[in-house]
Amino acid sequence: MQATPIQGERLTTWHVLPGGTQIALDIAASDGGTHRIVLPVETLSGLLMTLPRMLQSALDTRCPDGSLRIVQQLGQWHLEQQEIDDSLILKLGTSDGFEVAFALNNQHAGALGAALLETPDPTTARRPN
Repeated sequence: MQATPIQGERLTTWHVLPGGTQIALDIAASDGGTHRIVLPVETLSGLLMTLPRMLQSALDTRCPDGSLRIVQQLGQWHLEQQEIDDSLILKLGTSDGFEVAFALNNQHAGALGAALLETPDPTTARRPN
């Protein structure tokens, strides 16, 4: 069975459905209609993890030398100790409300701290593993 494409123009609204297990996304389409996509939270979480790769693939298609990137301006950050173990939670956010949190083990936290203390040299810039 072949899927019917919806040419979306923009996300108009979203809301959590009763019970908190699904999210509804309302999309304005180029045909003037509005369409709703309902996804389980687990599927939306998987999509969240995949979206940056999808966007980067689109940019790489436009500019094959890899010079285009999706970059957000950091608005705030917060570091907290997890109660369960010695790891840290690093929360990064933009001024318009986008937030992402990472769990850092001691090795990652130390390496990040050391990298932030180094003065970046544009001629030897490297990407972390």
